[in-house]
Amino acid sequence: MGDIVTVCLMRHAPTKENLEKRYLGWTDAPLAATTKLAVVDANVDKVYGSDLLRCRETAAHYFPNASYQTEPRFRETNFGAFEGQTYEELKMNAHYCAWLDDPIHTPPPQGEAFDDFVTRVIDGFNHLPKDEDHYYLVVHGGVIRALLVAFAPTEQPFWSYQVPHDKQFVLTFSRKAWEEGARCMSLSEAPITAKPTM
Repeated sequence: MGDIVTVCLMRHAPTKENLEKRYLGWTDAPLAATTKLAVVDANVDKVYGSDLLRCRETAAHYFPNASYQTEPRFRETNFGAFEGQTYEELKMNAHYCAWLDDPIHTPPPQGEAFDDFVTRVIDGFNHLPKDEDHYYLVVHGGVIRALLVAFAPTEQPFWSYQVPHDKQFVLTFSRKAWEEGARCMSLSEAPITAKPTM
């Protein structure tokens, strides 16, 4: 084990529902039929991620030779009654408007409270094995935001992070900070591209 630990966070590739701007939480949707993905790194041997199909399919494209370790705690938030619907379909719904006004304190009907979601995600992250130097996680936009709020070098609001499907976030920890569940020492962002071959 080295003194430095890197954690690469990648959002799954788009689904049909994402392209239609529908709320997609626990619905197990596949990637959109039009999605074309490059191999990011054929040398990676292990990837962690959500148990939902869109993450598993993305990881299989990006890291074709890696084993995939599913972690249900890395699921997106459960949007409950809003699942599968768009803003246009919901904008006259009083529960939806209340949720938009205060998503931290107003959970979706039959959905997941914000604090429960964040606690679940952080718990999953803190239970990753501690003896590796490089971690690759294929997860969801909300999961990445929750992890950045908790572990980026400086705290920023949840909604301040833009998490597109084609960007990766790399958190670099000291080994001590990683083992203690502390913040990382640096955060970088980069497009998701194929690793150059030598």
